[in-house]
Amino acid sequence: MRIGSFNVEKNGKSSSQVKQTQVDFFLHNCCSSNAWDADIVFLCEIHSAQIVNYRSNLADIYQNYTVYSFTGGYSNAYIVMVKSFERLQVCSQGSLHGLNRDLIAVEASGVNGYTGYVFLAHFKSGQTGLTRSQLKSCTALGGRWVATGDLNLDYANVGQLDTAGLAYDCWGGQQTQAKGGILDWVLASADVTVNVVDITGLAHIFDMSGPDHRPILFDVTG
Repeated sequence: MRIGSFNVEKNGKSSSQVKQTQVDFFLHNCCSSNAWDADIVFLCEIHSAQIVNYRSNLADIYQNYTVYSFTGGYSNAYIVMVKSFERLQVCSQGSLHGLNRDLIAVEASGVNGYTGYVFLAHFKSGQTGLTRSQLKSCTALGGRWVATGDLNLDYANVGQLDTAGLAYDCWGGQQTQAKGGILDWVLASADVTVNVVDITGLAHIFDMSGPDHRPILFDVTG
């Protein structure tokens, strides 16, 4: 099963052209069957004033996907897109501890080789104990799971996590946030196989000049 994730940094019609272009390029490749062909697409940090129109517009363009929206404060709404014909159930797990935005769970049942959970969120920024606690709590369920999004814990600090999971860097050691650090990566239970889809050749497009993050793309089986 293929998953794409991007912190779009409040993208909308009032955003700069370079920001809109990068996000549109990502979505087109994820949701066009002749390109990356993602089963799940997660967008975070969407401005609250844009979320209704954003969801409606994406549903009109990508009709093979079911598009969900979740509010999250002034600028932290989410979009979750899942292939309509696959066995994928999307629901909120309630607000992340200490934040007004949610943890999203997608339950997959035999979707392109994967049965288990995918947890999606924009976690607390700042390399804090709260960030580590949020990551731990979202992986407390048994069984197969994957957690991704804007994890906001630098990949270099993954050893500080008190959770039984394996970490995967999707950009070959390159930073994924403009101010530095690898904040967008994958955490998965040991019985899940994660294969990163190499999009590092697109670093000139996803150069953090629009959205201040880089997207990630990866496959899971198990």
